[in-house]
Amino acid sequence: MSNASREFSELEKDALQEIMNIGFGRAAADLAEIINLHVILSVPYIAVLQPKEVIRYVHEEIPDTTDMSMITQFFSGKFNGGSFLVFPHGEGRKLLKIFDSEMALLNESYDIDILEKETLVEIGNIIIGACVGKIAEMLGDVVTYAPPRFFSQEQIHGTLEDVLNSSDSFAILFKTVFSFEQYNVNGYLFMVSQYSIMPWIKQAIAEFLGPYE
Repeated sequence: MSNASREFSELEKDALQEIMNIGFGRAAADLAEIINLHVILSVPYIAVLQPKEVIRYVHEEIPDTTDMSMITQFFSGKFNGGSFLVFPHGEGRKLLKIFDSEMALLNESYDIDILEKETLVEIGNIIIGACVGKIAEMLGDVVTYAPPRFFSQEQIHGTLEDVLNSSDSFAILFKTVFSFEQYNVNGYLFMVSQYSIMPWIKQAIAEFLGPYE
């Protein structure tokens, strides 16, 4: 595969940006319905990264990497790969504040770390499912999902290295800010796939753009 066929043009990046904006809008609506709070998910930009750049990017963008959390979920279809939602230190506890009413009903002996993990998995499952599903739908595909998994700080690097340890892998990064009314929660969403699907993605984007040309 030539270098040109491994890269997105500016027009293709703009199209992906628009598709993701719509996908995140859907995720926001799903979250708002579940937690009964107004939600805004913004997508400042898209970056296509080489495998070796992903972990370096995480270190550069997240000041404190001593206590990150990550939710992973793999998906399959014509559009296939894995999604990785990384939450910096403290972001999980911010999300817990949104569920204060539910927490008040819990037994005091309930492990707060378990509650944080379950909250991150649920939020990650909704965000990843809504965004990936909408991308697939708009590109003319339907995907199925594996169950989401939670990884703690000590597991993150090894997991990313295992998934990215392929010369045929590339990652699409979406840095997003989650705004739940008075709460701001930062997250980094990666989608990792193989260059073998690039011809399909490019063709699907061309068909998406067709009516506007």
